[in-house]
Amino acid sequence: MTETATEPAAGLATLTPLVSPRSIAVVGASDHPARIGGRILARLKETYRGGIFPVNSSRATVQDLPAHPDVSALPEAVDLAIVAAPGPAVPQIARDAAARGVGALLVLSAGFGEAGEEGRRAQDELAAIGAASGMRICGPNCIGIMNLTIGLRGVFSTLTDVPQEPGNVGIVSQSGGFGMGMFETAQQSGLGVSYVLATGNEADVTCGEMVGHLVEQPDVEVIALFMEGVRKPGTLLAAARRALELGKPIVAVRTGRSQVGARAAASHTGALSSADDVVSAAFEGAGIVRVDGPAELVEYARMFAAGRRPAGRRLAVVTSSGGAGVLMADIAESAGLEMPSPAGTLAEELGGLVPSFGSTANPIDPTAQIVNDQSMLRELLTKVTAAPDYDMVAVAGAARGLGAALRETLQAGAESTDKPFAVWAGQPDVARDLTARGVTTCHDANLLIGAMGAMAGYRENRERLLGEPYHPRPDAVPAAAAPPRPLAEHVSRRYVVEAGIPVPDERIVTGTTGAAAAAAELGGTVVLKLSADWLSHKSEHGAVRVGLTGRAEIESALAELAALGERLRPEGAPAAEILMQRMAEPGLELVCGLFTDPTFGPVVTVGLGGTLVEIVRDRRLALAPAGPAEAGRLVRGLAGGRLVGAARGLTEEQAASVAGVLAGLGEAARRHPELRELELNPLIVGPSGAVAVDALAVVAGDGPC
Repeated sequence: MTETATEPAAGLATLTPLVSPRSIAVVGASDHPARIGGRILARLKETYRGGIFPVNSSRATVQDLPAHPDVSALPEAVDLAIVAAPGPAVPQIARDAAARGVGALLVLSAGFGEAGEEGRRAQDELAAIGAASGMRICGPNCIGIMNLTIGLRGVFSTLTDVPQEPGNVGIVSQSGGFGMGMFETAQQSGLGVSYVLATGNEADVTCGEMVGHLVEQPDVEVIALFMEGVRKPGTLLAAARRALELGKPIVAVRTGRSQVGARAAASHTGALSSADDVVSAAFEGAGIVRVDGPAELVEYARMFAAGRRPAGRRLAVVTSSGGAGVLMADIAESAGLEMPSPAGTLAEELGGLVPSFGSTANPIDPTAQIVNDQSMLRELLTKVTAAPDYDMVAVAGAARGLGAALRETLQAGAESTDKPFAVWAGQPDVARDLTARGVTTCHDANLLIGAMGAMAGYRENRERLLGEPYHPRPDAVPAAAAPPRPLAEHVSRRYVVEAGIPVPDERIVTGTTGAAAAAAELGGTVVLKLSADWLSHKSEHGAVRVGLTGRAEIESALAELAALGERLRPEGAPAAEILMQRMAEPGLELVCGLFTDPTFGPVVTVGLGGTLVEIVRDRRLALAPAGPAEAGRLVRGLAGGRLVGAARGLTEEQAASVAGVLAGLGEAARRHPELRELELNPLIVGPSGAVAVDALAVVAGDGPC
């Protein structure tokens, strides 16, 4: 594993006045706690330990504190101004705050980018004020932020009856309501959360920057992230890399899985990949654990927050209910966990503890005998947790009826090991009691086992990613210099050759005499095909003839293709070329490609290919460039992980040749910014390795290479 390779982003220091301010002004402060400005001020007075300055143009005091008519009249340049004023007044407040030297502005006011063209202009104005002055702006349309380590509760949502205990979890959320919902769920179940940082419309400060700031806080060990869109992707991925190096997991929900990307892509690799596919690939490549919803987000964060990491994927399940054990075993298989039976010494020891009508297999079932003999269960847990046979332990069931004795036994089991140890506890009062004892619990078996699988995956992914070079990415994908345009195959091929990707020998032929000469030079069986920039997918139009050997066969195919080319040619377009290639040796057909995502930039992909690529839709993606290990992982992920090493699949050497193709595609993207797409379909992987027998490039601007 490499040493820490990145440093905190210099700009993140500017978030300190926002997240950990020493003084706060409340603009729009009110005496009425029901109003947003009143509620914020009241909460600050209760718990915040810094200076508080109400701003109200019509009152001399607000909630018994001296008030100031506007930001310009503040007696000092505060770190943070929280704005709870009508939207139209906010730009002038921002200008006054910038002139007064305010460090950061937290804009709760709505009516900006979410409210039409006029609101978007006002939001752009806010962003410009911040950029010109260096004052950071969070929001607008933001629920606020919380930092319980300094008593900052700058949110206007209801906190009545919600515990507010600091912990080692920080929440970052574009949606304030979602973020506060996660906070309440976590707190009600005993998971302490110190920070809730909502970003709203992100006129300036983004989720990625907030993540980058929290990663550097010594009291934060886990970050729960909710995103609706990705602004400044380079900043987010850099923050994730830093978190990976520091061993601080990020668990994330990013909405929009059902929104298939509407990119007008010429290649299959672009057209068949949704924006959500790319987000998942980006997150995986950055070590971010992506989950589907709020329940997973909270429970996975809870498991990571316990601070225990598994050394492998071997899970022991201990249960007094056969049905619960089988259920957890089924879930474990889906989560990619292994459940080996105890062996050797452990098997002998458990055989002496578990009654004959129980089971020493895995799940380990001491049966309801634990009702009569808690000491047996205590000894069993001690032996299982200490055994080298397992990397983590899950206990099914903590019934209320067994009282405190069972909870003490489970506590002893958890304290006997530093391995992940968690209890499926469906009764909230039991779960809270166990949590107070330091035992990790979960109310749902699926979430518990899924979280353990995620921890194992995080460890493996972290080791792999830290062993590869880190490639920073820009925050914005450069705009295309010109409208994208496809290139003919024989022109596209130049990018493939330059990237070092094997291709079959090829000739352009113009007539029967030329075809005969080309066939003699190439030798053996040949292929004829049309090549034109207006003919992106040749097989769909019958524009390929394969397996040609004799002169008569070649001449007949040549005549057919020439006639077909004239029928297909658009009015005014140049005639198609006719290509002759040496036919590749038989092999497995894949499709490899490169396309440019509008958010994250170049992406490489590999999938089961050929003419059925749209139907099969089995593909794996990674942000480009992909290193050897990353490219190899993509190839091995195909066909449910069964492609490499299986009968009629790929050998290790063939898989390595495909990984080399993916690396070459990434290098082509680096060298040629005009290259928007490059597809190899099919890539035939035969005994000698991978050969790209067809290519389609799409460029914007000058090209080809």
